[in-house]
Amino acid sequence: MHQITILFSDRGTPYGYRHINGYGSHTFKWVNAGGEVFYVKYHFKTDQGIKNMTRDEAAKMTAENPDFSQTDLFDNI
Repeated sequence: MHQITILFSDRGTPYGYRHINGYGSHTFKWVNAGGEVFYVKYHFKTDQGIKNMTRDEAAKMTAENPDFSQTDLFDNI
């Protein structure tokens, strides 16, 4: 439900992969050496902060550099 809420929100288009949080869809079952069971979901929180583009900015970026998100990530690693 969280993914749907974000998808249909008015946040805008994320300004690259560095400026969005990531939420895993699946739950994993972890079992430790003692046989204890834990159910785990991954949430990746950005340290750069949430940043979004307007519809017009996103359309302009798509026309100018369709690989902007990948390039931005590569240049900042």
